[in-house]
Amino acid sequence: MRRGRSRGRGRGVFDFKDFFVLHFQYFIVGGLFLILVVVLAIFSAKHKSSKSKDKDEETTESTTEAVYDENSEIPLPEEDLQVDAYPEVNALVNSYFTAMATGDVDTLSTICSDLDDAAKIRIQEKANYTESYDDIKCYTKPGPIPNSYIVFAYYQIKYVNIDTKAPGLSSLYVCTDDNTGSLYVYNGDLSENVSNYIKGVAAQEDVVALLSAVDTEYNNAIEADKTLKAFMDALPARLDEAVASRLASGATDEGASPEENTEVTIELTDSIRIRSSPDDSDTSNVIANANAGDTYTKIGEEDNWTKIRYKDTEAYVSSDYVKEVDGSSSEGGENSESQGGETSSASGSITVTDDSVRVRSSADTNTNDNVIGTANSGENYNLTGETSDGWYQIDYKGQTGYIKGDFASKN
Repeated sequence: MRRGRSRGRGRGVFDFKDFFVLHFQYFIVGGLFLILVVVLAIFSAKHKSSKSKDKDEETTESTTEAVYDENSEIPLPEEDLQVDAYPEVNALVNSYFTAMATGDVDTLSTICSDLDDAAKIRIQEKANYTESYDDIKCYTKPGPIPNSYIVFAYYQIKYVNIDTKAPGLSSLYVCTDDNTGSLYVYNGDLSENVSNYIKGVAAQEDVVALLSAVDTEYNNAIEADKTLKAFMDALPARLDEAVASRLASGATDEGASPEENTEVTIELTDSIRIRSSPDDSDTSNVIANANAGDTYTKIGEEDNWTKIRYKDTEAYVSSDYVKEVDGSSSEGGENSESQGGETSSASGSITVTDDSVRVRSSADTNTNDNVIGTANSGENYNLTGETSDGWYQIDYKGQTGYIKGDFASKN
C-alpha cells in the first residue's frame, strides 16, 4: 500500500469502506441507523461479557499507555467523544467535504486511499445534486493504531433546489502517512483486530447516542419537507443506476460521454397535483400543486402516470393532463445538440426567465456530466461572457457557469 501502517491492514472479515462509508456518506443516516445497531449488537454483547470478565480478574492498576499488537485484541478507548479537538483532523475533514460537494475526485484521491472507479463515479454523480456541506463538526475517538483517529463527521447537506438541509454523519478512519506525516482517510480492508476495534467504538454508548440523535434530526427533516423525503428516497437508486451505466459504457472519467439523453419536456394542460408516488388514492403523497402551462422534464412512464423531474427529484403527474413539447429534451427546453461557440467577455448581469434551467460548466448540452446546478425564474447572476451561439457565461456560486440565452435576459 502507498500510505499508512500496514499493521492495521490486510485481509480481514471487515471492510471499513463498505461498513461505514457506503452506509453513512452516501445515504446519510435515516433508517440505516437500525442496520448499524443490529450489526453491532452481537459484538457489543460479546465485548461487554469479555469486559466484565477482565474486570473480575484485574489485580493490578490499569495503565493509560496501550501497546499496539496486531495479534492481540486492541483495548477500546476510555475517552469520551471529543468535538473539534484536533485542528489537523478538522482541516482534513473540511477538505474532504469541499471535494465531495464539487465532485473533485482528483483532490479526494490525494487525501483518501483505495478510491476505485465506482466510488469516484458515485461521488461525481452525487455532486450534481449537492450545493454544499455546512455546519461540519468532528466527533473523534482515538484510532486502533498509533496516530490514527475514528472520526464521526456531522454535517448539514444542502441539495440543489431543496430548501431543507439534510443532517448526516460520515464515519471516517483517519490515519497518518508514515512517509510525510500527513493525515488521510483510509477506505480499504482491515485486519480482524482493527475491524473489531472500530466496531467496538461504534457500539460505545456515546457514539450510539450521537448516531441516534442525528437519526432523529434526519427523520424530523424529511417529515417536515416532503420534497426532501422524495429526493432522499430516490437518490440511492439514481446513483446506483448512474454508476452502473457509466461503468458499463466505460465512462469512468469526469469528462467521459454518458448515454444519449432521451428526456423530453412536457407541458401540463390543467391545474393538477404533483405526487411523490403514482397513487391518487389519498393526498399523503402530494408534494406540490402545478398549473396549466407549467413545463417539466419527463423521465419515464408508469401505467397512466408520467414520471417527471421536480426540483431534482422524481415525481409523478397524471398522464391525462400532459402533452409533450416539440423540440426539447431537457429542463428549460435546451436543445440536446447545442454546443457553445467562441466566448467573448461581457459584463453586467442576467435574470433567469424560466424555472429549473440547468447551469453547466461548459456551453454544451450533449452531456449531463457538466451540469453544476439549476437556476430558477427571477434569479440574477453576474455576466462574465457570451458565446457566439447564444449562451451566457456567468458567475455561479464562485464557479464559471453557462446558461442558454433563451432562458435568461440581460439587465
